[in-house]
Amino acid sequence: MKKHILTAIIVILVFSCQKGPTESVEMSDAELIQSIIDAVKIDIALSEIPVQSQTILQSNYEYDALGAKKASGLGYEVDLTGCGRSLGDRKEFYFNLEGRKLDPYDYGKDRDKDNWEREGEEDWECFDLILPVTFIMPDSSIVTVASDDEAGWEEVKAWYEANSDVDKRPELEFPVDILFGENRTMTVNNQEEMKGAYASCRKDGDDVGFNCGAIVLPVTYNMPDGSTIIIEDEDDYGSIREWQVNNPNVEGEPTIQYPVDVIFRVDDGEITVTINTDEEYSDAKNQYCSSGRD
Repeated sequence: MKKHILTAIIVILVFSCQKGPTESVEMSDAELIQSIIDAVKIDIALSEIPVQSQTILQSNYEYDALGAKKASGLGYEVDLTGCGRSLGDRKEFYFNLEGRKLDPYDYGKDRDKDNWEREGEEDWECFDLILPVTFIMPDSSIVTVASDDEAGWEEVKAWYEANSDVDKRPELEFPVDILFGENRTMTVNNQEEMKGAYASCRKDGDDVGFNCGAIVLPVTYNMPDGSTIIIEDEDDYGSIREWQVNNPNVEGEPTIQYPVDVIFRVDDGEITVTINTDEEYSDAKNQYCSSGRD
């Protein structure tokens, strides 16, 4: 009897060892990117991402790294801001936990690319630079860009073609005016304010502090300096953006004043959830926004 039991245990163990690797399906890069996008993330310093990732970012001359976030057990999201002709644009790079840059076009061998809903690594507009603007080239010469077309950027392009050994980027001469949306303009006086302008943008109209779900207005935000801003309609979010641009040296992010109601999309429509704390918001986001929810 003991012999039969021992034999059965061995068979189960062998079967289990064979079954695990063959049934485990590794996520494609595109799936992992989407999981990172959907996950609750924490802000981290750029120096905390893997060295391999830092090297990749340093070799990218078209974009500057703005900040980084980590999705526990998944990987990293790095926010990038455009330089030169890409000024005003933003994009994201995604890395796995080891620091390898993820390819948003890698869908895995068996995945139908046409049916995969992908985000990531595509430029999205934060604001428009109101032209003309002036650039100070690495040799201290001045180039003015008067139009956002090939002709307008030709002189900048020609300078780098004639100085192919120079890697340094041109510097934007401040002040400059930028345009958010269709009718909100703002004057930016230095690089710190420009960084604040980039940081104030939210992709696809996301509300400040909420990457998923629509906050029911009105709502109040507590600013890092102790002041408050009341949002009564969508246009009022520009007030938070203005505060961030005008206070680039004040550390911290706006925080929402609870309780608030948030509308989440679900399979059969929408659901309104009353949120009382940051923890409740994280729980709600995990429940209604995670790519892994049923």
